Amino acid sequence: MKTGIVIQARRSSTRLKDKILMELPAGSGISMLGRVIMRAKKACDTVILATSDNIEDDLTEQEALKYGAQVFRGSLEDVLMRYIKTCEKYGIERVVRITADCPCIDYEVIKECINIHENSSVDYVSNVEKRTFPHGLDTEVITFDALKRTDREEKDIKVREHVTWHARKNDSYTKIDVLEKNGQNYSDIRITVDTYEDYALMNLIYFMLGDDFNYKDIVNLFEKNPWLKALNNNIYQKYVFKNREEELAEAVKLLELNSMYNAKKIIEDNK
Repeated sequence: MKTGIVIQARRSSTRLKDKILMELPAGSGISMLGRVIMRAKKACDTVILATSDNIEDDLTEQEALKYGAQVFRGSLEDVLMRYIKTCEKYGIERVVRITADCPCIDYEVIKECINIHENSSVDYVSNVEKRTFPHGLDTEVITFDALKRTDREEKDIKVREHVTWHARKNDSYTKIDVLEKNGQNYSDIRITVDTYEDYALMNLIYFMLGDDFNYKDIVNLFEKNPWLKALNNNIYQKYVFKNREEELAEAVKLLELNSMYNAKKIIEDNK
């Protein structure tokens, strides 16, 4: 079964446009996408960028080729189909999904998830469903067959945008959760980039650790410097919701976070 890492990327991020092309650290001449590709190539020989066929992602393709990744271009909105077409083009049967806004992705974590999948018969392995790893080390391994099944079963474009969400939330898919070995929970550490606050923190991490570090180095850095969490601990992590009730419950949390108590009460009173 051929394994390939497929990196999801586009320039048209809604919260921080062109973040994948920002230098990391600033002034280094190496883009965030370049960092992700270089780190991914330590885990697997086959690394493919899956980006959109919009003209603005011509630069995304050029950047990926510069760092030795292969490229597939497809639908901007239907990311699930983009993944399926990528697998068809490159003969990928075991897909490792990572995103280009996680420049601390750890090759040891990727290898662990791949090894677990290789030694099992499950559809899906990840460290995101029961999260004990920091946000930004997200690694998912799914069979091509499971992606094709998802394509048949899931037609909501908002769910298809998140590729694996249908399989994650459907009990008929077999799954294994990868947990932090020492029993610790580091899910309160956020090392993904959606905002300028995230980007500022990422620059600090690269300045303080250099560019050859693993996630344990990051955990140690945050334990020694707990103030680092204050730089982006108010950033909202986007989710996909199964129903109206889930979305409203999350809206209440978001309104409370921003001290919008009157709006919060309106939602609570009208649920």
